[in-house]
Amino acid sequence: MTSTKIPGLGTDILVGSGAVGTVLRRGQEQAGEPVELLNLRRPEAVLALHKAYREAGSRILVTNTFAANPLILAECGAASLCREINEAGVVLARQAAGDACRVWASVGPLSLGFRHEDYAGEQLEKIYAGQCDALAKADAIVLETFVDPREAREALKAAAATGLPIIFQVGHTGRGRNRWTTIDVLLAEAEAAGTAAVGANCQHPDDIVDVAAYLLSRTRLPVTASANAGNPSIERGLVRYEFTPENFAGIAGRLAALGVSVIGGCCGTTPDHIRAIAPLLAGRPVGPSARIEVRTAAAAETRPERLAALNPIRELIRAEQFLISVEIRADRNSSLEALCRHAEEIARAGADLFDVPDNPGATVGRDATITAARLQNVLRVPSICHKAVTQSNLLQLHSGLMGAWDIGLRGILAVTGDPPSMGPLGSMAQRVTDLKSSVELLRLIRKLRKGELINGDRIADPPDFCAGATIGWPAPAQIAWLKKKIEAGAEYIFSQPVFSADAFRQLQDEAGPLGVRFFPGLLPLTSRRNAEFFASGRIPGIRVPEAVVAAFARYESAEDQRQVGLELALKLAEVMAAEARGVYLIMPFGKSSHEDTARIVRHLRSRKR
Repeated sequence: MTSTKIPGLGTDILVGSGAVGTVLRRGQEQAGEPVELLNLRRPEAVLALHKAYREAGSRILVTNTFAANPLILAECGAASLCREINEAGVVLARQAAGDACRVWASVGPLSLGFRHEDYAGEQLEKIYAGQCDALAKADAIVLETFVDPREAREALKAAAATGLPIIFQVGHTGRGRNRWTTIDVLLAEAEAAGTAAVGANCQHPDDIVDVAAYLLSRTRLPVTASANAGNPSIERGLVRYEFTPENFAGIAGRLAALGVSVIGGCCGTTPDHIRAIAPLLAGRPVGPSARIEVRTAAAAETRPERLAALNPIRELIRAEQFLISVEIRADRNSSLEALCRHAEEIARAGADLFDVPDNPGATVGRDATITAARLQNVLRVPSICHKAVTQSNLLQLHSGLMGAWDIGLRGILAVTGDPPSMGPLGSMAQRVTDLKSSVELLRLIRKLRKGELINGDRIADPPDFCAGATIGWPAPAQIAWLKKKIEAGAEYIFSQPVFSADAFRQLQDEAGPLGVRFFPGLLPLTSRRNAEFFASGRIPGIRVPEAVVAAFARYESAEDQRQVGLELALKLAEVMAAEARGVYLIMPFGKSSHEDTARIVRHLRSRKR
């Protein structure tokens, strides 16, 4: 592919722009929303920042369009504004640039993570094409912070279709053994697409010097570098970065000495950082590339393959015997000791597995991982921990899963989790979207099993969880989603509770033939109020027939209603015992919940002898 050149690039050092997003985000009214929305909501603030960079010495202004793609904008309901936001971004930068600066249109990665498997290459290219086409009045397109080769390939195609020069910049690819290999692959994609320059951005100043030196040793293209201002810290609620403008000037000098053609700043840098480097760089010729040897990580030693230890939960799941898994709520109103004591009767009744939900209904409970481990250790019943993604970022998910393995848990039920807005802390707790669904969590568990983090970095003692997933009502969309969970690694399926034999059989007919162990959910209702709550539809996937609600309405006393609920559950349990290979028994509510649960377990056991 023919490269589109940028006049003068590679002759004299060009001073780039500093950060856009981290500066505009300060004082933003709608925290958490993309700063790109400010192109429409507060264009004067975006224009003022561009002017500040021009006055500080920038000769390239980068548009406020980094995350202005339809996928990210859709998360705040602004996907329909994608083109308008991007076009406004170019207009604002052009207005500030005048004749003094060039305008480079910023396009960032989609940050799909494990969602990459859900998108074909043509879909990715189409997403990027919509954004790049809206940026076509810029002087060039700068693809920033890319680390995934597949995503980079499609973004490069979309950018090339505009006919504009392309600058391709890699992001932080980690410090593991695959770091330089990944950069080589990204560089090859960029050169094949005919880019005008390659570079690196949003990396620690010390790291970006190494990466720039590596790129200079691998390509004849001009190299760009936009370091961040180092590691951020929070002091009294304010985010501060470690590199002052004076510190940053030293990094700019080192990059210039290497032969870097464009030097700017990324996250944490400000007009003051650009003002500090501009006098050192403006008009300075691009020097010959210094051939500095960059020591790459040594090839990893070949580890002898160890025989995988048997996973007791996987062995149970694969066995032919009828299985009963009992959900034990990690109630914060009971001590961990009391939870184990109450569950002892259920264990004696014949439960094969315990499972512990992770903040169901967005309420605060005891830690599900710790509770499951204690139940397993004290009662000698293999225990499964539910793991939700809505309350944990990627760091905690990685560490939490490895920690669960370290303390002896061998089963995980992957769930998306209930949004915090459902619970009593809804006005304070925020939903976390690093991973957006149980499918992505299952893919993470699969990746960890291979001994790798999401970015490919290695870990010792890879956790080999027997992973499961859930299903609600067997609608076509839910079955299609269930198949994705199985493709992602689910080995067993728990269903939401059902309350009739017909509902059970419908689920069994749809989920049973999919090749994994299916556990229909059984939740004994304990009162008319309890039945009406679940019949209200407030919990997605749960349907209570009118006949069940009506059965409670015939009785006034609480004890009579409880007995009705138990009898209904026992009858349904008999059907499940006759036709299914297991049951996911959810403890009923009320003071006698443990005794009632043990009674149902004993009843199921009597039917399977």
